[in-house]
Amino acid sequence: MLAIFTALHFLVDGICAAAMAAYAVQEPALDPIVFYFALYNGIAFGTQWLTGWLLDKKVNWIRYAFLFVLVMLGAGTQSALGIKAQTLLLGIGNSVFHVAAGSLVLRRYSSYKELGIFVSSGAVGLALGLNCIVGPYPFLLACAVLSAVATYLLQQTDAGSLVQSYAAGKDASGFSLHWPKVVCLVLLLGCIVLRGFGGGNAASPYIMLFPCVFAAGKALGGIVCDRAGYRKTILFIFLLSFAALQLSGLLAAVLLVLAFNMTMPLTLRLVHWCNSRYPGMMFGLAAGCLLPGVFFKGFTIPLQAMAVLQFLSLAAAGWLLRNKTIQ
Repeated sequence: MLAIFTALHFLVDGICAAAMAAYAVQEPALDPIVFYFALYNGIAFGTQWLTGWLLDKKVNWIRYAFLFVLVMLGAGTQSALGIKAQTLLLGIGNSVFHVAAGSLVLRRYSSYKELGIFVSSGAVGLALGLNCIVGPYPFLLACAVLSAVATYLLQQTDAGSLVQSYAAGKDASGFSLHWPKVVCLVLLLGCIVLRGFGGGNAASPYIMLFPCVFAAGKALGGIVCDRAGYRKTILFIFLLSFAALQLSGLLAAVLLVLAFNMTMPLTLRLVHWCNSRYPGMMFGLAAGCLLPGVFFKGFTIPLQAMAVLQFLSLAAAGWLLRNKTIQ
């Protein structure tokens, strides 16, 4: 299922980006483009916590979530509906997909590698769609096939297996959060906000270079963490960031973006551990913290400070959750 979810992530982000790009190339004025792209991001990322909470309450709905997403995205590609309807449909479809697939990955796997692999593919699909390299319909056709396969496989899964969570037995407190978890959650969400400013806004004349670096960083972070352990991984990320800051030019930007994106599977797993009975909502909270980096592009913070704050946040969160088998 991981391979299917990863491929669907690539396709879903590609459909949304290609559909929005198709509108943008036909729109002569800049202001409407900025408005609708912002609205799409607000819906797609800002509602994931709420969508995730709902799917956590109605877990069996996940069996049909991918068909629902396909319908939303298929309708969202139809320009005849108008850009307002398209933006709403694409945003809802994207939101539901991310928390449905993300919560299943969090439930089914206990390590970091799978999370890193799942989240890695979206950036590449996004770049292909936004740059009009691939149109919405090739993405949509492939998405239809994989959505049908995912739905079939989920239909074959018994209810107990669908809702089983690796960490459920370790967190019997329901939705309540004790103060160490509250502090940990604030630290982790703050780290994600930082990554939103520093890990995804690099520009390059090579339009596919940085999306591939984003993908590589996310996958690499999970793999390294499983192999070397959490403590060594956050130290490696900090040292890689420090080394990148001693360089200049394209190589420095690539290494720095790689380091920032390596934190993603770590923060996702630890945010989930803060309240493991609500994986969809916690995944959605983490995703929503990327929004400041989208809406406040003028905000700047020294990269040295960003690297240090990121390391300190991850180290403190790891210490607070040290009973969750962090190595």
